Order: sequence, then C-alpha cells, then structure tokens
Amino acid sequence: MGLRTLLITLNLDMIGQMSCNPSVGGIGKGHIVAEIEAMGGGMGRLADQSGLQFRMLNTRKGYAVQALRVQTDRYRYRDLARRLLESYPGLSLSKERL
Repeated sequence: MGLRTLLITLNLDMIGQMSCNPSVGGIGKGHIVAEIEAMGGGMGRLADQSGLQFRMLNTRKGYAVQALRVQTDRYRYRDLARRLLESYPGLSLSKERL
C-alpha cells in the first residue's frame, strides 16, 4: 500500500520479547501462527530461525490433533523480531511514553 507507519513502544529492546515459556506452535497456537504467516507476518519464520527444539505433538493420535511445537531461544527471537521490523520499508520505530 505504500503507507508510512509509526510503531510506538516503551522499550525498543523488548520488541518481540517472549514469555518465560518461549514456545511457538502447538495445537492451539499453531493455527494462529499459520494465519499470521498467510498474512505476511514473520512469527513462524522467526521461530524457525531461533528454534532450539522442534517436536511433533500427539504422534500417537490422529492427524487432526498433531501439531508442531518449537521451543525457541527467547533472546535470539527478540533480536530477530526487531531486525525484521526495522527492515520493513515505511515502518518507523519510536520509544515514547504517551
């Protein structure tokens, strides 16, 4: 679309920060990750690049409940997320308190 966008955050170093359990995927979140990727997001690619362990869940059950889960290096994921956002043309990052 060619629009310029400003992303405002309290701390630029915490963009992409994951919780204490840094996993991506699984039965529930795996669908969300696929939808984010379909819309051009980077969550799945970032998880692939920062993954420490890749595991297929529920392998003894049917295909409908099997899902991939990735345990990531939360610091590498955070750094890659910030670099990805900084690479988007038209996106500016700003540290501000509103």
